Amino acid sequence: MTDSELIRVSDGGVESSEGWAVHLLGPELMEYCSGAAACLVNVGYLPALRTRQIYAGESASELFPHLREHLRSAAPLLEGHYVVV
Repeated sequence: MTDSELIRVSDGGVESSEGWAVHLLGPELMEYCSGAAACLVNVGYLPALRTRQIYAGESASELFPHLREHLRSAAPLLEGHYVVV
């Protein structure tokens, strides 16, 4: 990944200087946007670990080549404890 400036935005999401963003839509759903394209990403919660798991599976979508990498970069800036699986 290139050096990108990440900022936390008012809705608790993260935006990148590269033009992609992650926005929390609810406790079990987030939106990943890159340019004009967007997709929904499921989030699960593991009470025993107090961790939210971001399910970034494989897809034929044009967004997925960088999705995992971007979500891993954004996770530390999201409110709470998130991991990408």
